[in-house]
Amino acid sequence: GRRERMAAIRRIDDRRRSLGVELALNAALSRHMDGYAPPPAYYRLPGGKPMLKTDRELFISLAHAGNWAVCALHSAAVGVDIERRERTAALPVREWVGIESYLKLTGAGLSGGFRTLCVGETEIYRLGTRVACLARGEVGDCLVCAATDAPASLQIEVVAPPTP
Repeated sequence: GRRERMAAIRRIDDRRRSLGVELALNAALSRHMDGYAPPPAYYRLPGGKPMLKTDRELFISLAHAGNWAVCALHSAAVGVDIERRERTAALPVREWVGIESYLKLTGAGLSGGFRTLCVGETEIYRLGTRVACLARGEVGDCLVCAATDAPASLQIEVVAPPTP
């Protein structure tokens, strides 16, 4: 169960981030799925892509960065990524969130050949052919990007745990 999965995560920061995405998923389902009763029931495909255990056509994607966790809910396949603006890497952050959201959309992960991708503001291309649409936003010190097969909008809802 969940406790065993959490206990298997060695670093406390990684446990906290994993719990954060679970809480984000729970909050999203509570707000947008009639008749939802926690905890969220989902499984992961071999590449790690989460899939809801439901008879409804509702797709999810999960990500975290720093102190932020995000859950994307959509009526079609979706991938989401969040990255801190100040992240240092070989690719600019704005480009990377587009790439990673697309790789999560496909379920391929980093093995999905990201070097052949070209990222625009609202679309992503592979060798000149559009492969996904992108919706972008910002929250806190992070950039957020969601990838879908057709144009979509991104609605960001900030949910904070209750303070004791």
